[in-house]
Amino acid sequence: MSRTKTIKYINETSVDEMIKQVVAKGTDISRVIDAAKESRTEYGLKVQEFIERLEFRSK
Repeated sequence: MSRTKTIKYINETSVDEMIKQVVAKGTDISRVIDAAKESRTEYGLKVQEFIERLEFRSK
C-alpha cells in the first residue's frame, strides 16, 4: 500500500474495522503488529490502539 493510501486508510478506518479486516483475511497478527510498530511514530495514537488491541486478541 502506498504511503498516501496508508495515511488515508488509517485516518478513515476505525480501529474496530481494521481489526475485523485483519482477522477476516487470516493475516498473521504478529506480522501486522510488527509493521504497525514501524509506523507508530508516523501515524500516532490510533496505530498504538490498533497494536494493543491486536496483541490482546492474539493471546
